[in-house]
Amino acid sequence: MSSKDGKQTFIDLYLNRRVLAEDIDDYIDAWHADPKGQEIYEFLGMSEQEYSLWLRDPDALPHIARARKERKPLAAVISSALNEMPIAARSSDAIKVQRLKHWLEEHGKID
Repeated sequence: MSSKDGKQTFIDLYLNRRVLAEDIDDYIDAWHADPKGQEIYEFLGMSEQEYSLWLRDPDALPHIARARKERKPLAAVISSALNEMPIAARSSDAIKVQRLKHWLEEHGKID
């Protein structure tokens, strides 16, 4: 997915390991400086769903990348990641787990 002007988006570059997760801040700053009529998620190369997940948990970029690379629904990747997470990690990352579960609930993937 490229931007309207043909340049690679943040997510394109991230998927190709040409930028790091923390580089997203520079892209957000660039969007604020000149949004070019795009929504921020479009500018970054994300879907609305991906962007909403990233807003909830910025550490979710690897999950977004996995969903894209494996051509799987994002919710399935998140559910799988939560199920594969060891119990000890769930308790130490309780806030992150709650954020991801809440995102799944909002998208109708769990009750």
